[in-house]
Amino acid sequence: MPAEPNLTPIEKDKLQIDPDFDFRDIAQRPFHDVKTNEIGMFKWTGVYHQLQKGFFMIRLRLPGGLIQADQLERAVQLAEQYGQGQLCITTRQTLQFHWIRQEDIYKVLEEMENVGVSSKNACGDVTRNVVTCSLQGVCPHELADTRKMLTAIADDSELLDEQRNLPRKHKISVSGCGRACGQTLMNCQGWYPVKRFQEEGDEEIGWKYHAGGGLGARPYMAKVIFDWVPEELVCDVTRAATEIFRQKGNRRIRAYARMKVVVDKLGAHGFGEAILAQLHQWQIQGLEKIEAASHSEPDVGDMFLDGQTLIPQRQQGYSVVRIMILRSEFHVEDGHRFVRWARTYGNGEIMLTNRQNLELRYVKDSNVQSLLEEIREAGYPTEGHEHLPDMVACVGTTQCNLAVSDTPNTYRALYAELASDKALWEEVGSLRIHMNGCPNSCAQHWIADIGLRGMREQEEEGSSEGFGIFIGGKLSGGGHIAEHLCDVSSEQMVSVIRQLLEFYVENRKNKKQKFGDFVREIGAKSLIQKLGPISGKKEPLNRKNLKLQPAFHAALIESSVHEK
Repeated sequence: MPAEPNLTPIEKDKLQIDPDFDFRDIAQRPFHDVKTNEIGMFKWTGVYHQLQKGFFMIRLRLPGGLIQADQLERAVQLAEQYGQGQLCITTRQTLQFHWIRQEDIYKVLEEMENVGVSSKNACGDVTRNVVTCSLQGVCPHELADTRKMLTAIADDSELLDEQRNLPRKHKISVSGCGRACGQTLMNCQGWYPVKRFQEEGDEEIGWKYHAGGGLGARPYMAKVIFDWVPEELVCDVTRAATEIFRQKGNRRIRAYARMKVVVDKLGAHGFGEAILAQLHQWQIQGLEKIEAASHSEPDVGDMFLDGQTLIPQRQQGYSVVRIMILRSEFHVEDGHRFVRWARTYGNGEIMLTNRQNLELRYVKDSNVQSLLEEIREAGYPTEGHEHLPDMVACVGTTQCNLAVSDTPNTYRALYAELASDKALWEEVGSLRIHMNGCPNSCAQHWIADIGLRGMREQEEEGSSEGFGIFIGGKLSGGGHIAEHLCDVSSEQMVSVIRQLLEFYVENRKNKKQKFGDFVREIGAKSLIQKLGPISGKKEPLNRKNLKLQPAFHAALIESSVHEK
């Protein structure tokens, strides 16, 4: 098919290259014979080329982050055989292999398919892995069968196949209640159940629908589109919204190709009307039951998760046990332990979380302490979730083509100096630190209490590495995009974060005032004046003086490459 004029090179490739590659055939071809635009289309099967020539990352599709023990066991075996013995948990609740050679891609894909796990649509300009709150199915606050709805959307053939070629990546969240645990406001489409009573007094469950969220280089919070959608119409609405995005998304300027831009342009009411018009065109019945939003401003509740090591399930006598995975990576010996624990103490289900951690489910209350003892003896943290030790990070310059700052070493420095200071992080309380190696938001710095965004500053010879610091992001209420505070060198990061936290502890109203509420109340501009000079020996990126400096305007890059 000839390409239309004025399309981006990626859009032309999408018209001319079949994304369903035969990776057995790819394995036989010399690397230099595989074209760059072909490699770009590998993403539609969850395959990315790493920074290192000839090595690939493979991302799986695990709707809602749920993986069975036998599936994880197979992934661990494959990582040991082909991926240097390591796996990574992503912020969209799935697994990534790294260091996969070109000739081994098909082996990983086929072996995972044999245990019921696909990588189709894990990346690329498609509907990505559908996410949820990690406690779906067991949470005491869950209002509806979240898993049923999530699976219906994630496995919908229309979304997986017919609507596959979208202007950009497309992200959907299905939560179990109206709290922020499922990250409704930062997704292209976000659903959660709501309850009301009919005139005769019977309880009725429907779904509230949000659209237009998204992070990247230009962050947006989602708007409320419909206050009420009957369960039987949720998939139809999701398909209709995706179709509008497919038709109206910008295919000529990739930076503006996200669904968030379409929703922002049409407005919440206009986008809702467009969805209804599409449903009418498809002759979908029962549309009179859909209720438009009374106002577009969201009102999402605070997260239920806040530091718990154990969470009593709604199934009496069982608990969820949470395990922190440092920097989202674990090795094969870790994986074998997780599999054994899930089988021995739980029901074989393992949940991957949007904080890149892991949860074991259906652990009998009588077995909880024995399991915790084993976890701690093996060296895994079980305390500090949603607090300073529980940091989120991208892969950084280690493996990503876009990263400009070293997030792995920054993570290690912060963890060693601050997260290991239990007295400090217990005094600070709830705190979410997210770090990205570039201006994109793979690690979601825009919605963190403290978000770090990689950057470099040109010097007379070469450039210096650092991070922009952003504060006050949140996904409850109407949401709040983190505000830029300052830019610092990587060497200064630990001392600056410590200074910021100590200022908070000394100046908060009381111990109940969380860090995020504190900095949003003061505001970044006022806070930077109050903080004063940076402590420590190293100078900030801007070498003029020792004061915190205004933002360095890094080039805005918005790409789907290696987004977690």
